Amino acid sequence: MVDGSDLIVRVTAAADGDQEELADQEELAGLTRRLRAELLDLDVETVEPLTADDAPAGAKGLGSLVGTLAVRLGAAGLRAVLAKIHDWVSRNGRTVEITIDGDTLKLTGATTQQQEQLINVWLARHAPGS
Repeated sequence: MVDGSDLIVRVTAAADGDQEELADQEELAGLTRRLRAELLDLDVETVEPLTADDAPAGAKGLGSLVGTLAVRLGAAGLRAVLAKIHDWVSRNGRTVEITIDGDTLKLTGATTQQQEQLINVWLARHAPGS
């Protein structure tokens, strides 16, 4: 079961602005498996595909759960997971949405500097004690 401390990571359309749905669900599933494998290289507790049974109560906008992972952080911490996802996005030309406590960050093909600014603002909202 997903709780409020888990990250919900969702691979979506190509980052180049093509907003068409990925017609091939197998391609999306394959991309998600590769991202999962890279995240498992970090010191995280778990990275599991999200199923309808796992979705948080009242979750909105998940649509198809293909391409969606639940990440329970370990010692790696939030910044390390975001850095890994940002690197993956830059190599794969996809958009990835990361949600924690209902707050979503969208990583795209924007410049590294732009993405770093967005990540820092988003992280500040989720720092302990904020």
